[in-house]
Amino acid sequence: MDREGFWYRVMVARYGEEAGRLEDGGRSGSWWWKDLVKIRDGLDEVGGGWFAERVSKRVGDGSSTFFWYDRWLGDVPLRTQFSRLFDLANNKLCTVADMCALGWEVGGEAWSWRRRLWAWEEEMVVEFSHFVSNVVLQIDVPDRWQWDPDIVGGYTVSGAYHILTAQSDPPDVRLNDLVWHKQVPLKVSIFAWRLLRDRLPTKLNLVRRGLLNGEAASCIAGCGHDESTTHLFLHCDTFGLLWQSIRSWLGVEGVEPYDIIDHFYQFIHYTGSSKKRTSFLRLIWILSVWVVWNERNNRVFNNIQTTIDQLLEKVKFHSFWWLKAHNFVYGSHKWWSDPFLCLGID
Repeated sequence: MDREGFWYRVMVARYGEEAGRLEDGGRSGSWWWKDLVKIRDGLDEVGGGWFAERVSKRVGDGSSTFFWYDRWLGDVPLRTQFSRLFDLANNKLCTVADMCALGWEVGGEAWSWRRRLWAWEEEMVVEFSHFVSNVVLQIDVPDRWQWDPDIVGGYTVSGAYHILTAQSDPPDVRLNDLVWHKQVPLKVSIFAWRLLRDRLPTKLNLVRRGLLNGEAASCIAGCGHDESTTHLFLHCDTFGLLWQSIRSWLGVEGVEPYDIIDHFYQFIHYTGSSKKRTSFLRLIWILSVWVVWNERNNRVFNNIQTTIDQLLEKVKFHSFWWLKAHNFVYGSHKWWSDPFLCLGID
């Protein structure tokens, strides 16, 4: 953190610096340093950003606090809270002091966009301006990092270790057992595991990682919405219809929850708590999202489109053969009309 110190200058020489922010070194950067950068930016997939969530910046003169990236105003970084504006901003690496000097009031020079804003985006800028309007910088008072779990004592290795070891199991731990279905190929289970943690390279996730610009985030189905995980797999006007067809085939009824994890839990318990039925519905759910993802990729990379009826036939076909390979299907001639009967499930 000491930008005049010896080790900071060593890191700059080794990995590079842009606007006062250490970079990850690109292809020449070590994996060790890349992992540290992910933790710094709250992108640690294994730990869920546990470190960045507990470190905040206390602003003095604002000269060493990044306006968008550091958590200095509110519970999350401004790039997360106002993600749409962050995608459109030209000055992503400005400090708080820079933005204040340019003027962050409505119409101020701090607001520089890569395209003309729509009306609803301009309303968001007004809201944003009001959000930061009460910030007062303190001249000659340096910014400092704060370890939120212990504001007085600060960060210690033992304290961080205690936090990590004392945490109770997160609510989705049980998902580990549910997605590893013995009738499902390993690569498909890994895909489902990533999906339920929002780790798939959907367009919106690629925008958040800086690999696509915001204008390229539209759903491939042409429905006009950004391609997020929940939109693509649940609420898309095109792909969302697959779930209606699957429920009709299975003879169950339901609505689509907003959250992908809630959808998974609801789907596998449509027919009660019977172990056999739950296991079968787990298989169908995992296979269905796999079919949707492959269809999405075919549209993106191969310009090939399949109808919803054809996707449903893929779900039926693959589920039959996955179960047949493990001797779980008793009556193949009735599979299309009554899959539960073919499984010997009353």
